[in-house]
Amino acid sequence: MPDLTTKIGPLKLKNPLILAAGPLSSTANHIRKCVDAGFGAICTKTTSFSYSLQRYPRPLYRLKDYDKRSDEPFYVPRDYMWFHQEHQSIFPPDKFVNILKEVSDYCHDHQVVLIGSFAGRGLSEWQRTAEAYAEAGCDALELNFCCPFPPSGLETEEKDALIGIAFSQNPDKGAEVVHSVKKVVGIPIFPKISPVATNFTQMAQTFEQAGADGISLFANDRLLRIDIETGRPINYGPCAGTSPHMKALTLRWVSEIAQNTDFAILGGRGVNRWQDVIEYLMAGASSVEACTTIIVHGLGYVNSLLRDIKNFMERRKYKTIDQIQGRALQHILTTQQLIKETMPLYSEIDVKTCIGCFRCLEVCAYDAIKALPKKAQTITEKCVGCSLCSQVCPTNAIVMKKRESDRDYFRALAWEHKQLLPELFED
Repeated sequence: MPDLTTKIGPLKLKNPLILAAGPLSSTANHIRKCVDAGFGAICTKTTSFSYSLQRYPRPLYRLKDYDKRSDEPFYVPRDYMWFHQEHQSIFPPDKFVNILKEVSDYCHDHQVVLIGSFAGRGLSEWQRTAEAYAEAGCDALELNFCCPFPPSGLETEEKDALIGIAFSQNPDKGAEVVHSVKKVVGIPIFPKISPVATNFTQMAQTFEQAGADGISLFANDRLLRIDIETGRPINYGPCAGTSPHMKALTLRWVSEIAQNTDFAILGGRGVNRWQDVIEYLMAGASSVEACTTIIVHGLGYVNSLLRDIKNFMERRKYKTIDQIQGRALQHILTTQQLIKETMPLYSEIDVKTCIGCFRCLEVCAYDAIKALPKKAQTITEKCVGCSLCSQVCPTNAIVMKKRESDRDYFRALAWEHKQLLPELFED
C-alpha cells in the first residue's frame, strides 16, 4: 500500500492534499466537514482587522466556459474559469480565534494539520494575531501576502492599504513581517504570495532568510472576461479568478524555487484532477493546495483524488510521496544543455497506419509533408522536427526520430532560402 505522508517544513501530513483558504474553511462546521473529507491539512479562511475587508465578503461566484451535460449532472469539464468577488472573513481575527479553539482538537484527533490564515497592516497586528492563533491550537500559520489585490478603494487611509498584495510586491516588507512573527511564535509559517509580482525565486529566498518555513504559490489572479451577448464584464469587472490552464505558470515557479531553496513549497492554482497533484509534486512541491475544484466537485472529490493518486503510485511502483517529489527537476535542461546535449529530430510516417486524413499536412508550418494517394509522406530534408504532426495524428502513425547531425537540422530550417546560407548546402 503506497504511503501518502509528506512534510511541509517540520510538519508531517497524512497526505499531500491541503484545503486552501476559502469558504470551505470559514466556519467550525465547514472545517469539521473538511476534516471528515480526508484532507491532510486545512488552511482556514483568511481574517484581518480591516473593516472594509470584513464587509466585502461578496462571493458572486461565476463559472465561464463551463460545459454542462444534462445526462451527466455531476460532470465537471477539464477546463473552465472560476471568478469570484469574495475576500476575507466577516469575523476579525480576535473573533475567528474562537472558531479555531472549537475545531483544533477535532483536527488533531483526526491527524489533520490546522493552518491559520490571516493578514495584518502593521507588525503589532501580525504579532498579536499570530500569538492568538498559536494559542488557539493552530499547527502553522499562513501569512496572507496576496489578498486583497489591490486594497485601493477598500481602504481610506494609506497606512491601512499596506496589506495583502503589498507584501508580495514589496518582499523586504514581507520579510519584516516574517521575522517579527517568528519572534513571537514557535510554529511554522508560510507566506502565501500573489502571482502579480516579479522574481518569485528571489522573493522565496528573502523569506527563507527571514525565517519562513516555506511558501505557498499562488493566490488567485485578477482576471477579466466579457459576456459578448450583453457586452458586460463577468462579475462587474476584473476580479479574483483561476483556471486549470494557470497551472503551467505556477509549475514553472514551483520548480525554480525548488531548485534554489530548501523551502517547503505548497503548490496550488489550477488543480482540477489527480494528475495535477502528481505534476505539482514532481515539480518540487511538498504538498498541493486545492479549493475551487473541491467546491465545484463537492467534498466527496477529496477521497476520489486520494484514491486515484494511490492507484497511480501502485501502477508506477512508487512506495512513498518522497519518490515522486521533485522527480522532474533532474530532467529540466538549461538553454546550454538543450543546445549541447539534445539531438534534433525529424518525423517519419508509417504508411500502414496512416489513413490519409492529411491532418499532419494542415498543421505543418514548414511544408515538410506532402500528400500521396490516400497517404501522407514526410519530406525529410525540410522537416525541422517540431513534432506537432505526431501529436495531432489520430492514428499515431507518425514517430519522431533523431537526426544524425545538427547540420541536417539547419539545412531544413534554411531550405526555402538556400541562397542566404549557401555554406550549409555546399556538400
